[in-house]
Amino acid sequence: MKAVKIKINQDAANYKVPHSFQKKESYPLPPFSTVIGMVHVAAGFKEYHPMQVSVAGTSFSSVDDMYNRYEFSNGVKFDPKRHQMKAWSPTRKKYIGITRGIASINLLTDIDLTLHIIPDKSDELETIFEALKNPTQFLSLGRHEDIIRIENVSIVELREVTLEVEHDAKQAIWSPIENGFGGTTYNLNKNYILINVGAGVVHREFFKKLVAYVGVGFTFPVGTKLLFDSDGDIVFPV
Repeated sequence: MKAVKIKINQDAANYKVPHSFQKKESYPLPPFSTVIGMVHVAAGFKEYHPMQVSVAGTSFSSVDDMYNRYEFSNGVKFDPKRHQMKAWSPTRKKYIGITRGIASINLLTDIDLTLHIIPDKSDELETIFEALKNPTQFLSLGRHEDIIRIENVSIVELREVTLEVEHDAKQAIWSPIENGFGGTTYNLNKNYILINVGAGVVHREFFKKLVAYVGVGFTFPVGTKLLFDSDGDIVFPV
């Protein structure tokens, strides 16, 4: 089996935990949907292309920052006594009130990521490789402004190995819960379908994957079967 391997660095990023609004909390690693979205943007895919991804990485620290927050008041008409800003709504034929304030966001800093992309269609391997090796636009992971620096892109062979000695994880990694590794569990978004709920409103319905967070230095015992790439990095496809 082959995979596209990407080594990435970010100065800072927020991999937003859904439904964290008062403070935008961050996952310790980007969720699968975020990585898949970045790959689709890079490759110019206009519809979902099935793929497995493995996400590993480290970060130096976590800090809190402030950002401007805008609330559109559920379509309430603009009132200068209540709202700081306004926007014209062509559907409602009126100005909608916007409330501007500040909120807190959690940022990871000095992030190094190792991503493996395994498309279901093997002929897309080269397409994804070329798109990430020579991107036509700035790519991001997390917020739109969380630009990534691609340090290396390669195509690697994957092989299963039964450990004859203990092996310590060099980076943190998402591990499928059925593997039985790691500690804290997360129910992460992977891909979605669009659901038309009527009145021109379309919602995303996500398919989720239950995973455990395997931290740096986690020791895999002798006899464990692990998937390694040709550089000796662990891969957990999801």
